[in-house]
Amino acid sequence: MSEAVKVGPWGAPGGQRRDVNAGSRPQRLKTITVSWASCNGRITGFSFSYVDQNDEPINVGPWGTIDWAHSETITIGPHEQLNFVMGTFDNNDGVTSLMLNTNQSSYGPYGIAAGPAFIVPLQTGAGEVVAFFGSADDTLNALGVYVLGKNGLPVMIGPWGNSSNKYINQPIQLKSVVVHSTQRIHGFSFTYIDQNGNSIPVGPWGSTDQPPQPLPIGPGEYVSNIIGTFDANGVTSLEFFNNKGVSKIYGRRSGTFFSVPLPDNGVVGNPNRNGAVLGFFGRSGGDSLAALGVYVGVAPEQ
Repeated sequence: MSEAVKVGPWGAPGGQRRDVNAGSRPQRLKTITVSWASCNGRITGFSFSYVDQNDEPINVGPWGTIDWAHSETITIGPHEQLNFVMGTFDNNDGVTSLMLNTNQSSYGPYGIAAGPAFIVPLQTGAGEVVAFFGSADDTLNALGVYVLGKNGLPVMIGPWGNSSNKYINQPIQLKSVVVHSTQRIHGFSFTYIDQNGNSIPVGPWGSTDQPPQPLPIGPGEYVSNIIGTFDANGVTSLEFFNNKGVSKIYGRRSGTFFSVPLPDNGVVGNPNRNGAVLGFFGRSGGDSLAALGVYVGVAPEQ
């Protein structure tokens, strides 16, 4: 059975942590209810239901306060998959807006967009959102998603930047990364281990005119968070964080922000395993990296 992996959360600090039951493995969303304040539009309440590994429906929430006069319930059809979650947040009110898209319909936006944005775009057919986690008191402080790959494959999240057309095949571990950058990301290459245990080099994507800058990935290490920015011409900055708390940044932050945080205890049903970046997909744009997305899956056992 495929394992759902946590991505996020995004929002304000504080609030009581909210999550699915540790022994329950979400497989498919059934409903989502979003409630918002009439005065300032912020997201005050959130609840959902999903089908677990035993094909049983599980109700979760409400997190925060549901105002039925200002709420909407979404019913996810049997062939419908949630593959796009977008929202905004600030450090005082938490989540201020949400928009949800499936492979069949668009829902929202709910609330009023205010503060930094977060976006989780999943490649159609390569994964879906099956549950949520976060924090809440009387409002929704923060929200993250559980993503589930198809047939045990990693989930493709992104890309950010221009449209993407460079893909790889079933990575299970990221082995090395090399970036060429100045004020933006000019070139990008990496090596991953595939499902057969082979070490596969990929790239370079873009230009290698600038000196190579490797990202160290030592024994027992994996990438647990990526922060980046992009503009109309491509990716302008990338910052990588590993499970040891070490970070390294390339390029210069400018343009639109994105992030892919993968928290500890990030695999539902298996709290001793975490999510990790396993590989990348994207598009090169001549002398720069035009777009970048990530493959997310279960971190290799230490």
